[in-house]
Amino acid sequence: MPNGDPSWGEKEYPKLEKFFGKISELLEDFANCHNLMIDKYYHQSSSWSFLFKHPQGGVGKLCVEKTDENIVVIKPSWWLDSYDEYTRYIKEAEGKKCCVEDPNLRQLLTEILELIVSWRKEDLSGKPDPTCKRLWHEQWTKKEFEQLNDKYPTPKLFE
Repeated sequence: MPNGDPSWGEKEYPKLEKFFGKISELLEDFANCHNLMIDKYYHQSSSWSFLFKHPQGGVGKLCVEKTDENIVVIKPSWWLDSYDEYTRYIKEAEGKKCCVEDPNLRQLLTEILELIVSWRKEDLSGKPDPTCKRLWHEQWTKKEFEQLNDKYPTPKLFE
């Protein structure tokens, strides 16, 4: 879903494809080995996201974001939405920077995936949001809402 820059596809997309092309094989192999869904450039971002069903519910996400010409930051997050409470419970942690040429990039990705999976529900925080209530309740029934996460794969945690 675009953020609204009509020239993004012509200006930014080729640059990002060139940048991520340096590590795309590694990232795609990582996603395949761990059964993760890849979402490239969400809302015209300079990142690839790796999404999965968190073992305790909700969605886990590893975001690999370009920050400099040869640097990415890997950001972990997990959210669990409560339809009845109209609340997104979320946990995020500070990202870790890594050079795209670092031979330990894959190991760092694995460590961050394991970190996200280790988080527990009590680690999440959130508060009711009337905007969520309006958006969620107007678009979906509770059953439909709960099925939204079905599109995310169950991760494989060991290579």
